[in-house]
Amino acid sequence: MRFRTLLLVAAAVLLLGKPALAQRLSLSAGVFSVQSEYRGSDARVLPMPVVHYEGDRFFLKNTEAGVWLWNDGVQKISLGATLLPQYFRASKSDDPAMKRLDNRNIIVLGTLGYELNTSFGSLRAKASGDITGTSDGFLASIDYAYPLNAGPLTVIPTGGVLFSSANFNDYYYGISRGESVRSGLSRYSPDASATPFLGVSADYALSDHWSLFASWKITFLGKEIKDSPMVDRSTQHIFGGGLTYSF
Repeated sequence: MRFRTLLLVAAAVLLLGKPALAQRLSLSAGVFSVQSEYRGSDARVLPMPVVHYEGDRFFLKNTEAGVWLWNDGVQKISLGATLLPQYFRASKSDDPAMKRLDNRNIIVLGTLGYELNTSFGSLRAKASGDITGTSDGFLASIDYAYPLNAGPLTVIPTGGVLFSSANFNDYYYGISRGESVRSGLSRYSPDASATPFLGVSADYALSDHWSLFASWKITFLGKEIKDSPMVDRSTQHIFGGGLTYSF
C-alpha cells in the first residue's frame, strides 16, 4: 500500500516532464569480495560484469534498472527495481547449528530515489520495498559523496546510513520457533535498525575509453542485526576492482 502511494506520486512528477540529456554507456569486468555477516559462512568472491547506462529516459546501474522521472544533471528523481544480492544458504555454512536453519533468498526491491549533484558533492536518498513478497521489508538510505580529482585519478569517499524495517531484519536475521527447536539457537525477532556505512571508490583513466576502478565499503551492522544468533561480527567489508570501457 505504501509503494502504491509512492508510485502515484512518481507518476504525477513524471507528468511534469524533464529535459533531455546525452546518453552514456560503460561496460566493466571486475571481481568483488563480499564478507558474510553470517556465522560459519565464508566470504564470497564474485566475478561481476557490470553494465552502466544512463539515457534520456532509462538507466541501468549494476543490479538496478529504472526510469528517470526527472533528470536535469543537477537533480535526479528515479523509479526502478533493484535485485538485492543478499542471501543465506544453510548447506554452505560451516556451523552445525546454522545448517539447520531455513535459507534466506535474494529479493527484488521497488525503489524511489532522489539525487542532488552540486559543487559541494552529491546527496542521494532512496526508499525501497520488497515487491516479491518474500520479506515484506522496507529499506531507506541516505548518503553523501564528494569526488576528488587529480589528473587521471578520481577518488570518491562516501558515507551514509541504511534504515531497515523489522520485517526485513526478521527475514534475514530472525530465528523462528521451529528453527530454534531444530538448531538449538535462541529464538530471535529483531526490530528495525539503522546501519551506518563508509566507502571509497577510485577510477584511473588509462585513455579516453579505458579506465581502472577499485572500491571498498565497510558497514557497521546495527544492534538489531549484530545481536542475532545468526551473526558473528559487527562490521562487514566489500572489496572490488576491475577494468571499464566507456563508449
